[in-house]
Amino acid sequence: MECVFGLVGNGFDIVVADTSAVHNILVHKSNEDKIMVLDSHKLIAASGEAGDRVQFTEYIQKNVALYQFRNGIPLTTAGAANFTRGELATALRKAFKVRTENLIPSHGNCQ
Repeated sequence: MECVFGLVGNGFDIVVADTSAVHNILVHKSNEDKIMVLDSHKLIAASGEAGDRVQFTEYIQKNVALYQFRNGIPLTTAGAANFTRGELATALRKAFKVRTENLIPSHGNCQ
């Protein structure tokens, strides 16, 4: 069983994820990082099938960086969440279904 959750307090955010990569009853890896940095104020935490999780979060990470490179300003947290939701919805409608759950927290003075 995988676990990813976040807590929000007054002036802080905590994101927690387990580090195991499991398939059925076999533990393939016990040091899998399920939290990726999107930019200086945003993270993405994901759970789900190992291949889907890694490919989808890297895809989101690279596209958020591409947006900042092209426009010169970082994507807002709401913008990153909307982009992620749209890409996940598009992937679910195609023949290859992405099986992942995502959490995008932010901190600091971003919107």
